[in-house]
Amino acid sequence: MLNYIRRTPITKVAVTGSSGRVGRTVKEGLEGAGYDVIPLDLPETDVSILPALIEATEGTDAIIHCAWKDLIENVQNNTIDPVNNLMTANVYGAAVANGIRRVIMTSSNHAHAHDIRDGDGKIRITTRPEGVPNNPYGAEKLFMENLGRHFAKEYGLEVICWRIGNLNDEDRPKPSSPENPQRWLSKRDLGRLAVACLSAEEVPDNFQNLYAVSRQEVFDWANVFGYEPLDGAD
Repeated sequence: MLNYIRRTPITKVAVTGSSGRVGRTVKEGLEGAGYDVIPLDLPETDVSILPALIEATEGTDAIIHCAWKDLIENVQNNTIDPVNNLMTANVYGAAVANGIRRVIMTSSNHAHAHDIRDGDGKIRITTRPEGVPNNPYGAEKLFMENLGRHFAKEYGLEVICWRIGNLNDEDRPKPSSPENPQRWLSKRDLGRLAVACLSAEEVPDNFQNLYAVSRQEVFDWANVFGYEPLDGAD
C-alpha cells in the first residue's frame, strides 16, 4: 500500500454533480456546517476527463462523487453507460494523484437485490448473498463499491460508499409495498450524514459501506460514524 495520502483535517471538499438533486443537498448541508465546498459541474469540469478532474480537485481534502449521467442509464432501464464507470474510476484516480484523504461515493440501495433479505425481513450491508444487484444500474454501483475497496487497500484512500435511498424534490416518503420497500432519505438526514462522515477522525479499515436512508422498516442504517436519522418514512 502506498502511504502518500495527506492525513490533514478535512475542511475543503469537492462535490461532483453539485447541481443535481443529491449533490445540491450535500453541498447545502456541508456549507451549513462550515465546510468550504468546491462545486464541480459541467461545463466547467467534466469528471470523465481525468486531467481536468485532477486540476479541479487539487488542494482539497475530500471528494464526494454525486455526478451521474442518467439520461441513458437509470433505475428504469437496462442500459449501461460506460461514462459512469469512467467517472467513478477518475474520481479515485484524482484522489490518488492529489493525495486526497477521503472519498465518498454515492452508491445505491439497488446495489443489493431487494428480495434478498435477512430472516427478519431487513436488508443490511451484511445480508448474504452479496454481489447480487437489483438491476443493471445497481451493478454499476457495485462496481463503484468494489473499485473503492481496491483503492482503499492498494493506495490507502479512505473510502465511504453510501447506498443512498430515495431523495426526492418533495422531501417526503412515497408509497411502498413489500415488493418495493420504502427507502426514503430526507434532505436533512443526507446533510447530517455527509457531516458525520467527513468529521470522523478515521475510516475503519479504510473502507466503509452503509445504507443512507431515513427511518423505515426495511433498510438497516447501522454505521460507524454516529449517523442516526431524524426523519422517518412512517
